Amino acid sequence: MRPLHIAPLVLLALALATVAPSSTSAATAAPADAPLIDAVRSGDVAAVRALLAQASDVDARLGDGSTALQWAVHEQRPEMVGLLLDAGADVTAANRHGVSPVWLAAENGDAAMLERLLAAGADPNGTMPGGETVLMTAARAGEPAAVRVLLAHGADPNAREELRGQTALMWAAAKNHADVVHALAEQGAEVNARTHNPAPGMDRTFESVPATGFTPFLFAVRGGHLETAQVLLDAGADVNDTVSDGQSALVIAAANANWQMAAYLLDRGADPNHAGAGWNALHQTLRTRRMNIGFGTPGPFASGTLDSIDLLRKLLASGVDVNARMTRNGMRDGQRNRFNRLGATAVMLASKVTDVEALRVLLEAGADPVMPSADGTTPLMVAAGLALWNPGEDGGSLPGQEDEVLEAVRMLVEAGNDVNAANYRGETALHGVAFRGANEVVDYLVAQGADLDARTVDGWSPLAIARGLSYSDFYKAQVLTAAHLEALMAERGIAIDGAGHTVPGSVCYDCLQTRNDQIQFVTDRDAKMEAIFDPTNRGIQMPPAP
Repeated sequence: MRPLHIAPLVLLALALATVAPSSTSAATAAPADAPLIDAVRSGDVAAVRALLAQASDVDARLGDGSTALQWAVHEQRPEMVGLLLDAGADVTAANRHGVSPVWLAAENGDAAMLERLLAAGADPNGTMPGGETVLMTAARAGEPAAVRVLLAHGADPNAREELRGQTALMWAAAKNHADVVHALAEQGAEVNARTHNPAPGMDRTFESVPATGFTPFLFAVRGGHLETAQVLLDAGADVNDTVSDGQSALVIAAANANWQMAAYLLDRGADPNHAGAGWNALHQTLRTRRMNIGFGTPGPFASGTLDSIDLLRKLLASGVDVNARMTRNGMRDGQRNRFNRLGATAVMLASKVTDVEALRVLLEAGADPVMPSADGTTPLMVAAGLALWNPGEDGGSLPGQEDEVLEAVRMLVEAGNDVNAANYRGETALHGVAFRGANEVVDYLVAQGADLDARTVDGWSPLAIARGLSYSDFYKAQVLTAAHLEALMAERGIAIDGAGHTVPGSVCYDCLQTRNDQIQFVTDRDAKMEAIFDPTNRGIQMPPAP
């Protein structure tokens, strides 16, 4: 969640629009050619003096409610501001969007202008519709002098806007204004204040909603803002702070590819094994390194100068459990993705996207290469292609990456994976590669003893999978791989016709969960699996059938 402009500042160019003046304004609307405002906008000080001497209406407004003083502040013309104030301009006058001169000075980060307006009676704690304060606006602008002026005049550093309870410190942290963060924290801003996440239909005022969201520190971490994070930690932020689902700051840094930030947090004492959301920073780093690319959606862009492999090594050196298993089916790729991460290790996640470089680092560190997920799926199975969403959409499944797939499969077999191991559906690595469609991997697995006629619990062979099936709402067939499997089976005297070598057209594996009952089924299944999951059990841990 990013800080929001709850009531956006309005460009004063709107002043030229021929709209009705605010119904709440007591001032009368000026004609479209309002000479005083025109003089201010053009920067003609002599004309402003002359018009004021002629007793022109100093508070005349354009159609949007803007005044000459607002324009003078917006254009940062201090001499004109002085003339207008001396002539009695209303320092509190707001346009029909709630924008007054003091907000415009804050938006400009103009400390001198703020000092003049506040001395003339502007309210340092006034709010726009939605609760955005002048201090929040100044914090977003990033000028510490402007923030200090407001604080010196009594601005509340802990005021919150109405929708999510965001504070000025959160704005500054999210924008990486470290000097502003320092100024606010020094003057009493709550370093560990937290946003609120109202549920649908709930009273949305922040006092009524549990504080379960982001702190200023978490905004800085998510943005990869090292200097701001340092200021906040020095001011008392918790390096192991979490969001409502249990993700720690370290996990959030990894989720946003902020590798250098993650390394810095480790240096500041972050717990590498924190897994409040069901997975730790090692799991998250492997996930983020090679995101699924379905529908052209890119993953996060890395910040900082540290490479993710260097972070992996630093996590391992910091004592992360290389064999920790995920305790939730988290980091999902959408409802239709069938890969269940409950029980997955770092090796499993690297294998899923055939991240050979990461696999080498993990295996060198002594990672268990065989540990299955809770449904009995092994790292070899997913490297071969089992539980792909769509070939070409998952990480590691683009055309041209077959050599990488073969290398990952070879590494896992040589590390001890059984080529004929089966998961809860009876699927083997050969079923996976039949779906992926990589003939070199088929040849390698068969050479290692993979059973060409292995059957799932539904009775389907790898050939049946390659010949085609409806899967996640698409029909997929690997024609060349099917022909290759037919040839290999014929050489060995295995029949290629008959029951089990073709998937019935009525079958659809893991189809898109568009109906409420489908969505609820998967939600209930995950909850039941998580309830019985035992990380010490290497067997299949599926809930009993209803």
